[in-house]
Amino acid sequence: MRPVNFSKDKLPVQWKYVNSNFKQMGLWELVEKRVKRTIKGTIETMIWEEYDIALARKKHQRLKNNYGYRSGSYKRSLSTTHGRIDNLCMPKSKGIRIKYNSLQAYQRRQPEFDEHILKAMILGLTGRKQKKFFQSFIGDSVSHTIALKIMNKISYLVNHYRNMSLSDEYEYLYLDAIWVHVKELNIKSRPVLVALGVKSDGSKHILSFKLAKSESEAEWIGLINDLYRRGLKGFNLSLIISDNCLGLKSAIDYVYPYVVLQLCTVHKLRNILSKIRNKNQNRKKVMRQACKIFRSKTKQEAINRYNRFLKEWKDKEPGAVKTMKRNIEYYFTYFNFPADKRKTLKSTNPLERINRELRKISRRYGYFQNQRSLDIFTYLTLKEEGLIIDRTFEAMPGTKYKNASLEFANKS
Repeated sequence: MRPVNFSKDKLPVQWKYVNSNFKQMGLWELVEKRVKRTIKGTIETMIWEEYDIALARKKHQRLKNNYGYRSGSYKRSLSTTHGRIDNLCMPKSKGIRIKYNSLQAYQRRQPEFDEHILKAMILGLTGRKQKKFFQSFIGDSVSHTIALKIMNKISYLVNHYRNMSLSDEYEYLYLDAIWVHVKELNIKSRPVLVALGVKSDGSKHILSFKLAKSESEAEWIGLINDLYRRGLKGFNLSLIISDNCLGLKSAIDYVYPYVVLQLCTVHKLRNILSKIRNKNQNRKKVMRQACKIFRSKTKQEAINRYNRFLKEWKDKEPGAVKTMKRNIEYYFTYFNFPADKRKTLKSTNPLERINRELRKISRRYGYFQNQRSLDIFTYLTLKEEGLIIDRTFEAMPGTKYKNASLEFANKS
């Protein structure tokens, strides 16, 4: 057998060599069996320990005030990320109903297993491909019924997420939209309105997203007013960042009239580029000067560069100058904030990066079947990125035992 070199540059090659040898010798099968056996033994040990605590006594032990009796055991299975665990020995009881922390009632799958199913759905695997994938990967298939139940559960989580209360701790609010295709009712293109909140410590959360008919004032008021209703009153809100959408600006003035507005400088530069008449000769010079305006260190320096830009290009590129002048006062708001935060406050780029992930899904599928599928996949993508405030999976209050059971648990 040749020597194995596990240096950093040789590691992938050597691992393939070791892996092939393990398969030829049948060692992987032995490892998998032992892993499953260990998982099974651990789960059974935790279940029976909780069972003893709930009854406040061990097997064959008697107390004066007994409540609940042992009634044998039964077998059940559990799908895990390491494969299907069969013949789990579960205790049965009479006179008492026990809720186990290690295994929920009627649970047949490990929560991480459900997460893998959801990730496969995000990647675009159909029900048939998912079944084949999990069958070959962990030896346990996923039926269409299971996938449907998980989808229904996610629909509930989406509804919970959209209606839960919000803390009024957010300092910055980003608003933008992404356009998607929806097959239902032959709707080819509709915007998804997205709101991103940023706290003073830098933590980011998607506060809401909504499939709308258009980017009209009424649609944006519906989204922003919903944020206000759920608790984002705006007492700590210092700045709202958005693009130059007339309906959005009017909606912000309606709900948060006293919060200052910063319009996206990246969108401004794109609009200027589209209005350049002589692109071959003037594009580089115009865009270089326009970019310097928003890279200025002080507001006065930006204003001076802005005036020079208007003077130089007024006759040569009137369309670009007109676009630059439109609502320019809303593009210099970020200069009123600390210098280390101006880069992230002068554009909607933090939200654009998130929208980019949503666009990947949209392009992968081509279209969404209906609003429900859009909501589910958007929610799962945002959750995968860690941008969802999820209180649904908080620890539920466990079974309240009597004093005898607590004393028994402390002594064990």
